[in-house]
Amino acid sequence: MDFVDEILYGEYNYYTIDSSEGTFLAVVSSSYEDLGSLEKKLVSLGLTFVGTRESEPEDWFKNIITEPFEMIDGIIVDPENHDLSDLKGKIILKIPQGLAFGTGLHQTTKMSADYLRKYLKLGMDVLDLGCGSGILAILAKKLGANRVVAVDNDPLAVDVARENAERNGVDIDVRLSDLFSDVEGKFDIIVSNIIAEILVERLKGAKMFLKEDGGVILSGIISPKINLFENYNIIEKTVIDEWCALVIKI
Repeated sequence: MDFVDEILYGEYNYYTIDSSEGTFLAVVSSSYEDLGSLEKKLVSLGLTFVGTRESEPEDWFKNIITEPFEMIDGIIVDPENHDLSDLKGKIILKIPQGLAFGTGLHQTTKMSADYLRKYLKLGMDVLDLGCGSGILAILAKKLGANRVVAVDNDPLAVDVARENAERNGVDIDVRLSDLFSDVEGKFDIIVSNIIAEILVERLKGAKMFLKEDGGVILSGIISPKINLFENYNIIEKTVIDEWCALVIKI
């Protein structure tokens, strides 16, 4: 279903569910009217509409994903409080499925996590720009980061990220900020998983927040938009389905 990602990404919470009857696309919205117009657009792409369901947000997500899953090799996301003490040597992220983006299911989150694990060294300072659920900031701390700042311009996401940091027992500075507007200091790594047009614009001001030899991990880039970054020093690129992630030196 890669062809629907560009329509949905950044605007909706959505998941694909594999079952014996096929693959289903689940889209969540607070507005029936919004879902109605979206339904017509998706049906026009060849999808079959199954139905709608009304429930509390937390119940909807719990009914979709309840069991732990491996986001990337060695990193487990636990949507509920399971006993995972037998998983020795694994990093466990306790991230309930919720309305803030960043559940560990999307390709863009997986690629960001993979790059964090590759480039983050013990004691580094990390900025998560547009943190959503806080999953990447929490992972950075569990990978050995020193100072971790996580910012989002959505008050709901800030609340969720703070709750998730407490749930995971990590000390993260989570704050409401429109990208760099309420950020101070310099970082070894800036990670950001938001839409390409915002990323490329904000890269212009990233250098003043990076330490010498610092780098930027970017994800949330749909493949046709990769050309927006052609003038930057891209040192690594990963592509999964129609999504790209980049490591850039500025």
